[in-house]
Amino acid sequence: MAHNIGQMFYYGKLPWHELGQKIKQPATVEEALKAGGLDWEVDTVRIMPVGEPGTQISHRVAVVRKDREPGEVGRVVGVVHPGFQPLQNRQCAMMFDALLGQGKPTYHTGGYLKNGEVTWLLARLPGDIRVRGDDVLETYLLFTNSHDGSIAIDIRLTTVRVVCQNTLSLALHKKGVAGKVFRHGHNGSYELLKEEAKAFFEFSIQQSREAESLFSRLAAKACTNDAFNAFLKKLMPDPVKPATANRNPSVLRGYETRMETVAAARGEVMGIHLEGIPDRDIQPAEDTWWGALNTVTAWSDHVQKTESERYAHILFGNGDRLKTAALTRIRATI
Repeated sequence: MAHNIGQMFYYGKLPWHELGQKIKQPATVEEALKAGGLDWEVDTVRIMPVGEPGTQISHRVAVVRKDREPGEVGRVVGVVHPGFQPLQNRQCAMMFDALLGQGKPTYHTGGYLKNGEVTWLLARLPGDIRVRGDDVLETYLLFTNSHDGSIAIDIRLTTVRVVCQNTLSLALHKKGVAGKVFRHGHNGSYELLKEEAKAFFEFSIQQSREAESLFSRLAAKACTNDAFNAFLKKLMPDPVKPATANRNPSVLRGYETRMETVAAARGEVMGIHLEGIPDRDIQPAEDTWWGALNTVTAWSDHVQKTESERYAHILFGNGDRLKTAALTRIRATI
């Protein structure tokens, strides 16, 4: 399958639609494991250089899929430190399901990237966020895990704006409480992980209520085109000119190229702000900070060029980081 998706399923339309197997209704946890191709386990094995069976690389081990034979393409999904303790896909799924699914059909997407390096499940929460009128955001919990050590065990509250399918992981914080994302290292302490995840789930429900209040305030706060342009220059600033640029032509060309790239990206964002994305049925932004936030999310989700899998870009890659930075800056203005 294209776009570095190894296998996945999805229900309804989400920003990464037309990838994977479409299902007619939300899946139970067992159905999600099957449809997402996640019903397999991993193990760690020693690494030895080819032709030197008596030599072991002591500071790294390979993570391999147990459902694939030695030498089979796609068997190795990661190289990690010896203390890395894999969390199996079924362990992930059952722990996640205990938080909110409990055997019910609640999963809207799931699967793995590449050969199984990164896995995920996305489950629908019962409540929506209503900003005003018919502007509604559906709420989800996203569970992500990696078998290559690239991503910690990760649970986050995620929203999808119904009108344009923009996706946003919430970056809300309360004093003394870590907000937005629950993360846990692959250190084997998975019994404690269950209790911590449960506490985060309860906090996420509170987060969604706070988000509704925040987004309503953004929708009531005016944002002129000049204000949005100034905000955009801070969010996507010009690169700093290297000290050697004036005496090194290649360094200068590289700097000028980066300047042009950033300026072009800001131009694309401003174009969406003023004109929308007609072929995606995304309308021009309203002149509020809620409109400003949705301009950035629309550009990141639907237009921004990315070398990574777009699903990863949207939910836990560079796109997610840009949207988080935008929300953080906008919150500071109201």
